[in-house]
Amino acid sequence: MHAPADPAPDVVVVGGGIVGTSTAAFLAEAGASVLLVERDGLASGASGANSGVVQHPFDPVMAQLYRASLALYRELAAESNAFRIGAEPAGMLYVSADEAAARRQAALIDGPFPELGAEVLGGEALRALEPALAPGLWACRVPIGYPVAPGSGTYAFATRAEARGVTVRLGRAAELELAGDAVVGVRIEGRLVPAGAVVAASFPWTPALLDPSGRWAPIAPLWGVVVEAEVPGAPRHVLEEAGIEEVLDADATLPAVPGPQDGDGDVEFSFVPQLGAGSVGSTFLPDEPSPEAWTERILLGAMQFIPAVADAPIRGVRCCARPQSTDGRPLVGEVPGLRGAFVCAGHGPWGVSTGPGSARLVADLVLGRSPDIPAALSPARFGPPRG
Repeated sequence: MHAPADPAPDVVVVGGGIVGTSTAAFLAEAGASVLLVERDGLASGASGANSGVVQHPFDPVMAQLYRASLALYRELAAESNAFRIGAEPAGMLYVSADEAAARRQAALIDGPFPELGAEVLGGEALRALEPALAPGLWACRVPIGYPVAPGSGTYAFATRAEARGVTVRLGRAAELELAGDAVVGVRIEGRLVPAGAVVAASFPWTPALLDPSGRWAPIAPLWGVVVEAEVPGAPRHVLEEAGIEEVLDADATLPAVPGPQDGDGDVEFSFVPQLGAGSVGSTFLPDEPSPEAWTERILLGAMQFIPAVADAPIRGVRCCARPQSTDGRPLVGEVPGLRGAFVCAGHGPWGVSTGPGSARLVADLVLGRSPDIPAALSPARFGPPRG
């Protein structure tokens, strides 16, 4: 006798990162039956190999997702013993040897986000605030930045989803199954799993799920290497090198994250304090790197700002492909031209910071609740994947 097939789910979510697991949890909490499929393991991509910080993205549209995500993380922390987020931000320091760069950074933040209260510090004031920094630096301080253990949010949402009845299948690749222009489910290892809706949240490989031909490519991998090190007297603040003019466009509204077309990719200094260690990074590379080949370069750059990095034992090096959309904003909503297909992907370096808020919107859309999704996030801006 053949074993009875699993009941057909209402929704299949493809992707086991922060977006996929939180989407599955929200759907199940509303009463939907959900199957979550992940081709590798939970948090196996950027959701688990990131630097580990929830921070403001300095974009008015994505800031809405950030605020919603922060509230959802607080709910998660109240429920889960496996996830922690601070009651107050650690504070963000954009550091530079150039006072003008720090002041320019503060001015550019103050323009669109005066409520954040950016301030410029140098000399003894900065050293008193953050003794781990090298002498002679200046900084723009913004009271943002919540360090979290990499991957912890994803695992906590996955646990929450399973407790609500979500079936999780790991190590399984899914292919979209269509009847005309309508989604009828997914194929997993050749077997059709019927479903009323499919949510694509599979990291940079989301376009391949929706259009196997490869012609539709609004999301591409942007590879990041992060070194985890035990830095003596580690900074308490989240650190980045000043230069927000490279992060925002001329209107100071849209993150202009380096893309695959931007040369060979540079090391961007960052440091995120973690329990007993710190995440030092990071790279923005168009092709998958050998993480060990970038370790020395990352640490040498960090030593200019945190001298103690020179004596820091290395715990490990990790690498991930950030799912970067071509315009810097995620795709959140119904896939044009494919009835029953939804997408929530393309967050780039802001996945952990904005993922749960995005997932809430797409889950509500699947459930027919008509959420207010900004037009700037509509997948329709890139056209249909199978047009």
